[in-house]
Amino acid sequence: MCKGRVLTILLALLALAGCSTLSVTSDYDSSVNFGSYHAYRWQAPADTAAGRDLLAANPIVARRVRSAVDRELAARGYVLREGGPVDFTVSAVATVRQMSRLEPDPVTWDIAYYRGRPYWHRSWWGDPWPTVVVYEEGALLLDITDARRRELAWRGVVRGLVEEFATPERMQARIDEAVGKLLSEFPPARR
Repeated sequence: MCKGRVLTILLALLALAGCSTLSVTSDYDSSVNFGSYHAYRWQAPADTAAGRDLLAANPIVARRVRSAVDRELAARGYVLREGGPVDFTVSAVATVRQMSRLEPDPVTWDIAYYRGRPYWHRSWWGDPWPTVVVYEEGALLLDITDARRRELAWRGVVRGLVEEFATPERMQARIDEAVGKLLSEFPPARR
């Protein structure tokens, strides 16, 4: 393989490695005073008879998510209480859905030689039809409910590609990254 092509591929891989595949969205009730929040508890899971909540289906992953949320909230000064009065409750739901997208024919460039000099040209044997790429997107939804008003105060969703992990440690690292990025938007900054 030519040195120029190797360098191009290497640079593209480095650029992709710096990008996170996680996207976060959040929304909140602007009438809530998040500065008064100090203590929380986990809300009992909702009825999961429909089987859509993957955390209810996999208690090991649910514990991993819960411990990551607890660590992030503790780092922000919030206290977990199992009993007694609290300021807010936390609940988490995880889902996976199948997605698809069209990928255009990648432009294939090659080096050719004309009269002994190299030049770049587009290969003529590329597929002219777009390719359908099917993948799974996972979402972790975190709800913060005001305990006094019993109304939703903040909701955050982090989405990313579903991956297969070789070790539980790699899975925990990915969960920690997702929860950290999600809770970076809590409490919301007043504008």
